[in-house]
Amino acid sequence: MSFYFIKIISNNLLNTIHFSFLLLTLFFTKAVLATPTLTLWSSHQNRDFLTIMTDKYKKSHDVDISIVQLDPSEIKAEILLSAQDGGLPDLIVIPSDFLGLHNMMDLSEIPRDWYIEKLSPRVKATIKSGGKYWGIPLIQGNFLFLYYNKKYVIKPATDFKDIILEKKQFLDKNIMPMGWNYNDMYYFIPFLSAFNSWPIVDGRISLDTPAMVKALKYYHYLAEQGIVDRNCDYRCSQLDFIKGKSAYSINGDWAYNDLKMMLGDDLGIAVLPKADGKTMHPMSSTFVLAVPNNSKRSKDKQQLIKNFAEFVQQPNNQQMVYEKTKLLPISMAYYRQMRQKATGDDLVMFHQMALTKLMPSMLDMAISWQAIAIGFQHYQAGATAEYAAAHMQKMAVKQIKHLDYN
Repeated sequence: MSFYFIKIISNNLLNTIHFSFLLLTLFFTKAVLATPTLTLWSSHQNRDFLTIMTDKYKKSHDVDISIVQLDPSEIKAEILLSAQDGGLPDLIVIPSDFLGLHNMMDLSEIPRDWYIEKLSPRVKATIKSGGKYWGIPLIQGNFLFLYYNKKYVIKPATDFKDIILEKKQFLDKNIMPMGWNYNDMYYFIPFLSAFNSWPIVDGRISLDTPAMVKALKYYHYLAEQGIVDRNCDYRCSQLDFIKGKSAYSINGDWAYNDLKMMLGDDLGIAVLPKADGKTMHPMSSTFVLAVPNNSKRSKDKQQLIKNFAEFVQQPNNQQMVYEKTKLLPISMAYYRQMRQKATGDDLVMFHQMALTKLMPSMLDMAISWQAIAIGFQHYQAGATAEYAAAHMQKMAVKQIKHLDYN
């Protein structure tokens, strides 16, 4: 009897062990066969260009890609904060000028063999900082140009003088002549360029200049003339233009698809008007795929990231993105091909792109943005333009010394 009882217990124990072993095997099998994932942060207003590429990649690869869309005004701070606590995703899509902060953002250097497409010297310059490459370029442009509503404008103005002369006919209809994100210094830079200056000259920050003083005064003059509402931010100015509350808008290539969808045939585009007879040169850059702390990831994840980085560079994928979004490709050969074929709005975009100046991808540029914004705020609060320019330079130099010291 006892032998029989022991045998029953033994059989039950063996069955239990066998069942547990099966569960364990299934668990590890599932873990091994789990679908690889990539997490990606982006702040580009045109979400389609990234979705187009990731959707195509997922069709031919067994991988899940999670895209988190962040506000363009917040993504820089979000990345810097997350870099401190190790909370960064596998990939981030950012403007190339962020690469100047590669140390603070914990970005990994991109190996040369990851680049499969021939890039122009101009595009290469956007991804290089300190002699190393920090991003895979996805699209180029990121520049400002002039939008107008054909209901109110037959022939777009070529100089702000013309808009000042025409402003009464708009204001009488309760329509603002123009709208743009007045307090964002990215929109101020074209005015600075019109007075023959730039934030970085010969590799050094150059803000306390007579040209900066003139640009500040001219920019302020346009607001005083009622050409633009200085209290209207990006969302406000874009929404006013869509609703027909402003005749013109200064906005970027990133907004073209959204505005075309909303305004249809009423949407017109042109190069930026001159500032008192002087040509304005907006900044241009690339949007890049950057890789935070890649060395800390598994070999499988590193290979997946490299594979995706090579995929997004392929000419057929760039072509697909351009055809659906009008965002300019980074392939030198394809860019030239599209420029030669361009007509209508496409041609205007290529003309404006030719008038841009490259935004430096260096730490000094990141410092300059902050310094210009602080000086501009002082000017808005009543300080003289001369004081504001001097304060910009002082703040920039102070920040550089602080970083050098640390």
